[in-house]
Amino acid sequence: MKKPAVILLAAAILVSGAAVCAAGETLISKSYLSDTYLPEVEKQMTQRVEEGTEETYQSALAALEQKQQNYLALAGGEQSYAPALTDLRFKKGDVVTLTAGSGGMLLAGGVSLSYTGGGVIDVTAGQAVTSGSALSLRHRYVAGEGTTASLTVTSDTAVLSVEGYYSAALSNSVDYNALADALYALGLFQGSGTAYGSGYDLEVASTRIMGVVMFLRLIGEEQAALASTAVNPFVDTPAWCDRYVAYAYAKGYTNGIGTNAAGQLCFAPDRKISAEEYMTLILRALGYTDSGAAPDFTWDTAISKSVAWGVLTAGEQAMLTQSEFLRAQIVYLSYFSLNASMKSGGVLLERTVSSGGPSRSQFEQVMAGVTVSRL
Repeated sequence: MKKPAVILLAAAILVSGAAVCAAGETLISKSYLSDTYLPEVEKQMTQRVEEGTEETYQSALAALEQKQQNYLALAGGEQSYAPALTDLRFKKGDVVTLTAGSGGMLLAGGVSLSYTGGGVIDVTAGQAVTSGSALSLRHRYVAGEGTTASLTVTSDTAVLSVEGYYSAALSNSVDYNALADALYALGLFQGSGTAYGSGYDLEVASTRIMGVVMFLRLIGEEQAALASTAVNPFVDTPAWCDRYVAYAYAKGYTNGIGTNAAGQLCFAPDRKISAEEYMTLILRALGYTDSGAAPDFTWDTAISKSVAWGVLTAGEQAMLTQSEFLRAQIVYLSYFSLNASMKSGGVLLERTVSSGGPSRSQFEQVMAGVTVSRL
């Protein structure tokens, strides 16, 4: 991804040099330009590009490490203090404890409330809350005098904003948040831009266009897609995703959903993407085919075939078939598919690196800090 730009710059310098020679100013030999000068220019430019990329990567990695340190402190039972509402990400089974005068607000996901002592007030609704109730989204809760309140996460992930003194007991559930942090540090996941919870929106369903964009980042081909001149055959895609779907169609990664009444090809960008559809994309990236005279799989067998080929575990199959397919699950599949075996040998991560994604050392550095176990 970086090298072609450097080569183009070097080529421009070579053309300039050729113009000087043509004008009769033969001060530098062609062999010197080709064998010595241009290779050195390319080396220096490549080094500068890599230094700029490394600076961005190190900044993301530092943010990831800070998040890990914060959650390690919470896991150790340390009490923390937030002078104002501060949003934090949690996973299923995590319990956040609030002392008297402290409060919280649920921004995404599901959380149940229990308490001992005086009581908890829903400040937004202006009423006391019964122990055992589920928190309402964007309602502000405050623990009363002599009260210890426990907030237990009931969804796969949740964003809870806390204020005052609090502590947390972290569960052993799958940490989708940590996987999202890792992919974000690698530049493979950018979230949706929501103003809370790091913008990840892990608690909502993903759309077909979001799935395709995530997939192209995963295999290291986002920049190739944005630079593509392929024709977009779909009539129902907004301008912002035009290059993504045009490229994905040209590469055979997606075929759309069929034609409309007028015979025009449609993509249905805002339709929810299913687990089978996303696994179809991943299997195609791994070199398996679902078309032709002898396809390896069909979209409705993508999950079962993935288990048979070792791409998914039986536990992951159960997770995908028994629960709602959310952005949290897309992050999970994306992260662990990086080490999935290609049909022709090697693993997907190697394809991502060679296609212009993060370097192997960047992958290793980020993944070394991830301790999430597969289902």
